[in-house]
Amino acid sequence: MQKKLIALAIAGLSSAAFAQSNVTIYGVADMGFESVSATGATAANSDFGSRSRVSSTSSYIGFKGTEGLGNGLAVAWQIENGLQLDNAAGGVWNNRDSYVGLAGGFGTVAMGNLTGPTRALGAKFDVNAGATGIGANTALLGKGALQGAGASAFDQRITNAIAYISPNMGGFSGVVGYSTGLQNTVNGTALAGQENSAAGASVKGNTAWTLGLNYEGGPVYVGYAYTQVKTTNSGIPGVLPEPAGVNGLLGALAKAKDNRLGAMYNFGSGTVGLLWDQPTYTTAGAAGVDLKQTIYYIPVTFTVGAGKIIAQYGHANDVTNTTATNAKHYEIGYEYSLSKRTMLKAVYSAVKNDSNASDDFLYGVSGANSTATTGAMSAGADPRGVSFGLRHSF
Repeated sequence: MQKKLIALAIAGLSSAAFAQSNVTIYGVADMGFESVSATGATAANSDFGSRSRVSSTSSYIGFKGTEGLGNGLAVAWQIENGLQLDNAAGGVWNNRDSYVGLAGGFGTVAMGNLTGPTRALGAKFDVNAGATGIGANTALLGKGALQGAGASAFDQRITNAIAYISPNMGGFSGVVGYSTGLQNTVNGTALAGQENSAAGASVKGNTAWTLGLNYEGGPVYVGYAYTQVKTTNSGIPGVLPEPAGVNGLLGALAKAKDNRLGAMYNFGSGTVGLLWDQPTYTTAGAAGVDLKQTIYYIPVTFTVGAGKIIAQYGHANDVTNTTATNAKHYEIGYEYSLSKRTMLKAVYSAVKNDSNASDDFLYGVSGANSTATTGAMSAGADPRGVSFGLRHSF
């Protein structure tokens, strides 16, 4: 099951479902045995030798329900929590998509911790079941100048969010959302929202807004997403940079934005697509500079028997005003369905970094389990790995 915007779950509910008041328990148990390494680092003695690990790849449990309110209105809610089955480490409840929303003919209004349109679009174009694991396209997407392990700030859920999701109109749909501040973690640093600012502080936390537009008709899908994170009172222009972690961004950054556009075609026995992504990070101060990077992915799937071959190629150009910061990502794998809910999977994934690039897997080479790690991998190192796993949905 792909990561998806709240709208996709709510829009699929029938009138009969709206009339009920019930609770559904669901989830995924997804485990993999992996062998990973990262060699070729520019700095001496900075390689990660081959190491094996058992990873809980996007395992989770959730509770959701609806209640009909009459006059075409319904309330829908969900509480979802990620699980680490490999080491039994507990997580904070509702750390995945969790919300309460009001739905009707006008669309849906929801508040909570939400998958926004940028993250949803990236996940839709990922070939891996659940859009997760060492082969996921989050190895390159959205990172730009903030390279390292884990997903970019744009490819994490939007905390403190309120969103409006339109109804489907002839294949077209849209979403617009606002956040009082992202509280994600990027390269080991926790971001801070506007609501985290102390009284009288000269530097306030960030706010964010996002927009998504989609068309799906027959075998064709086209989607566009935009997300912007902006700081209020970003330090002292031209004098002091913004304190890291205070403004919700990192280092001396004043603003971050991401444009993402993709098209996919389903030819019956498989799919082929093209996803374009352009993250831009703007430095603080009077002479702010846009650090921009262009990234694209070509995902392909092909059904073979009871399974499918999955493959994707990603390419990230140099970041503006830097050299040798480009990277390439290669993945090939096979997913075999034992039943409608259970599959075996095998994946090979490799990132080729230039000498000043440090892009890493969603679950980095230095990570012991499925917790996204810091950007501990040195520039120039090339992460690669193989993974064999079992995924069961319930």
